[in-house]
Amino acid sequence: MGTTQRIRTARGSTESGVALILVMLALLVLSTLAAAMIISARSETLASYNYKLDTQADYLAKAGIQQAVNWFRSQRYQPVTQSQAATYYSVSQDGSIFSLWTSNASPVQCISGCSSNNSTVQLIGYGSGSSNYPNINDAGGTAVATAFADDLVNVRVTGDARNSGTFSVRAVLLNYQTVNPSIATCPSPAGGAPPCPVETWLITSLGSWTGGSGQTSATATAEERAIIQPIYTPTWGNALYGYCSLTMDGSSGVCTDSFNSAFGQYGGGNKSVASGACDSNSTNVIDSGAGVGANGGVTLGTNVTVAGNVTVGTGAPASCGTGFSGSASSVLGEVVNGPYKAPPAVPTFRSGFPGSAPSYSSSQTLPIASGSGTVAWPSMPPFPGTLSSPATTTPPILDSKGNAVTSPCMDSTCNGTQTHPFEINAINISGNGDAVQLIGGPDVAHPVYYNVDSISESGQAQINVSGFVVLNVRTSMSITGNGVTNGVSGTVDIPPESVQINYAGTSGVSLGGNGAISALINAPNASVTLGGGGSKGYFVGSVQANSIIDQGGYPVHYDLQLSRLGGTVGTMAISSYSRTKM
Repeated sequence: MGTTQRIRTARGSTESGVALILVMLALLVLSTLAAAMIISARSETLASYNYKLDTQADYLAKAGIQQAVNWFRSQRYQPVTQSQAATYYSVSQDGSIFSLWTSNASPVQCISGCSSNNSTVQLIGYGSGSSNYPNINDAGGTAVATAFADDLVNVRVTGDARNSGTFSVRAVLLNYQTVNPSIATCPSPAGGAPPCPVETWLITSLGSWTGGSGQTSATATAEERAIIQPIYTPTWGNALYGYCSLTMDGSSGVCTDSFNSAFGQYGGGNKSVASGACDSNSTNVIDSGAGVGANGGVTLGTNVTVAGNVTVGTGAPASCGTGFSGSASSVLGEVVNGPYKAPPAVPTFRSGFPGSAPSYSSSQTLPIASGSGTVAWPSMPPFPGTLSSPATTTPPILDSKGNAVTSPCMDSTCNGTQTHPFEINAINISGNGDAVQLIGGPDVAHPVYYNVDSISESGQAQINVSGFVVLNVRTSMSITGNGVTNGVSGTVDIPPESVQINYAGTSGVSLGGNGAISALINAPNASVTLGGGGSKGYFVGSVQANSIIDQGGYPVHYDLQLSRLGGTVGTMAISSYSRTKM
């Protein structure tokens, strides 16, 4: 009995020891798990707290960007105008007929009138360096650099006494240029008459979260960066644009390319280059920038080349089609979506027009007065060359065929201004050597205006232009002869900005033949067909119409300077956005 009891006791003692060990192990595991849970919870709490601080600082930085955009839109800021640009900035004239300015480097360098000349133009709210902006004042008479420091440096944003932070902004001027919009004044804050400044700024905002409104040390920081600039939309931003549709088809001569009139004529003035297929190997010929588009459908044939983007807009009637049709290989740029482009208003004509306005079917030089024997030049600034003095000259009052001529006007008061243009019933010329020469204004800002009921030019006839003119055509237009040339220099490659044709009619327009046409043509209610019958013809400039058809090997050469003509300059807007790693 005793032996048996000892065995049970020994076994019981052994089993009790194992249980204790198991309990200890269990407690260890549970303690480890509990500790891990506590550490994990603590880490998550700290991570959430850090994320909260980082987010709060980031929103402060974003607030600084938005406040900077608002500041550059306000009267607290004053950009350098075109008349001031050559004094303060390292800029150059573009060489075009617009005499616009472009900065020579990026960032823009201040050459005079700044605290540190020959240095980057900047407004510094934090970081290294100091503000370096021309010594000009805002609308209230405060120096721009001072206004920037007052408004955008260490700005505190407070939610309540325990939630607060600050932001500071710095700005660097990346690019400066001027444009010549069609509106009479530049938008605020630039103000004044065009040309208007278009500035590109790199804005950097540092957000610092401090927590309490009385604290100054940051518990979290974040930096946001944006590029801002006025949104400029030129009137003539494409080589061809259909408010309804665009079709380009036919032989390989159906193409677009570009040139820069600031550097001379297309192809160096070589007419064989201009009339052939687009060739970027020739002088002053560029295989980019000559985009086309339409609010509706865009169709390109297999032999077509577009040296630029194809823009497919929106808002056109269903009958205009939609989207892009053709081979993407025909497009040297990209096929992109764009906004709806509204047709411009058509020109208006006074009651009774054309009435007794004269017509011309043979060679003439206009304007010309009948009976008095004098040419009545428009009341514009002095004209270049022989037209600057005297104000009137004494020409023959008979045309080349001995016929008496009459003044292009319904009365004796028209003066070629926009409010009272010269008025013509019809220009209808087709004979060999027939030419109607239209005297224009001295520059793009002072053209001479002509209201014409109809234009028909064919055969070996041509329309010559000296100076700058605007033709408002009422009912019909066809130019398929020797084109539109410069009657003074004898070259066909006058800058397209010299001749702007606004067509109010709805009947189709024909452009082409063997002649070169250098012009800007707007026909919002009509279909314009380019090409037809000629092997030496080409178009220089830009066409905007309800529908456009380019066919028959007729190339279109776009002047890049048109991207800075007409249109509108908007307010400062963000063009790109990023967050900086710190």
